[in-house]
Amino acid sequence: MVHRQDYRRREQAYVKHYVLEHYLQQLALKIGHYRPGTTLNYIDGFSGPWQQATEALRDTSPHVALTQLCAARDLLRARQIELRVRGMFVETGREAFALLQGLLDEQFASVESAAHNGEFEAHIQQACRFAEQGPQPFAFVFIDPTGWTGYGLKAITPLLKIRRSEVLINFMTKDITRFVDDGESVALQSFIDLFGDATYREAWRGLADLDREDRIVETYCDRVLRAGGFAHCVPTVVLNPRHDRTCYHLVYATRSLHGLVAFRDTEREVTPEQRAARAEAKQRERLQRGQTEMFEAPVMETSYMAELQQRYHRRARAALADRLRDAGEVEFPTLVGDGLRLPMTCLADVKDWLNAWRDAGEVEFLGLAPGERARAIDKKHRVRWRGGRLS
Repeated sequence: MVHRQDYRRREQAYVKHYVLEHYLQQLALKIGHYRPGTTLNYIDGFSGPWQQATEALRDTSPHVALTQLCAARDLLRARQIELRVRGMFVETGREAFALLQGLLDEQFASVESAAHNGEFEAHIQQACRFAEQGPQPFAFVFIDPTGWTGYGLKAITPLLKIRRSEVLINFMTKDITRFVDDGESVALQSFIDLFGDATYREAWRGLADLDREDRIVETYCDRVLRAGGFAHCVPTVVLNPRHDRTCYHLVYATRSLHGLVAFRDTEREVTPEQRAARAEAKQRERLQRGQTEMFEAPVMETSYMAELQQRYHRRARAALADRLRDAGEVEFPTLVGDGLRLPMTCLADVKDWLNAWRDAGEVEFLGLAPGERARAIDKKHRVRWRGGRLS
């Protein structure tokens, strides 16, 4: 389990690892129960470890991921359900690679692992083969670079196209938004590689601030979705620990609406953790400047995260309203997919908005069995617009 105290001065990594830990836990258990005998192939394209604060490397992505996958495997085995766990790791640094090998050999010897010292893009074909090995293979690909190079969209497309797979990409927003519009930069080719072609800047032309940032991230998500043939590709926000601005986005791609719902549930779980980590980081900075405080760190936290959530809730609610007004009658899973495209929005939010519109007489629910009240994404439930503002 990740612990905040292991991530002082890199609280953004704590948030990232919290998401990775809790989502992988759910994924492994659900896959194991749904399809016993599955081989879960975990692929980490920029493994490290680096900037670790613990001797056991428990604050690194390989340790976080394998700990959760092995725990899920062992829990399923206790229930007589077989889940095979395998791991492929790619790291370019020699010192980090030596630490990685030691971690795999000493702490995760029970996992069939393949470690490669080199560039991720040079190992895409090996990753594709690895992803499809084993009985009933399912791959989870984690791409966690320190910048925006080394995972060009065309280069990783064969891996994205693996049908039974999900992908989590660390999109380094703070750096990308700073340099992406510089047409004369020596980094121009790297952005063409990142987005897949040279037309990427058209999508956010004329936009500024958060509107521009959101459109840049949405553009990347859309290109990943199309390159891999995913059903859903969405971002979640990881903020700068000490300032009210974005550090990076975690971009998640899946072909399953159930996966999208689970990812947004994980995001909801991490929100209070991110808020607490930011509050503590800001307080430490103030105390180091000699400032004295009467209140606990959370009391002094800004409202920025709440304002972001309100922003995305307004957009998500408007997307649902537009869909209903345009189509008149919409399947419930379609509305869920529309609502959960935006960060900080989960299935419970979508249900709450629809319930409010139903209570106001603006929509009605169709397809529910007698006595059935809850709408489900795996049933033929529908929502019909009956007129009104859907505000």
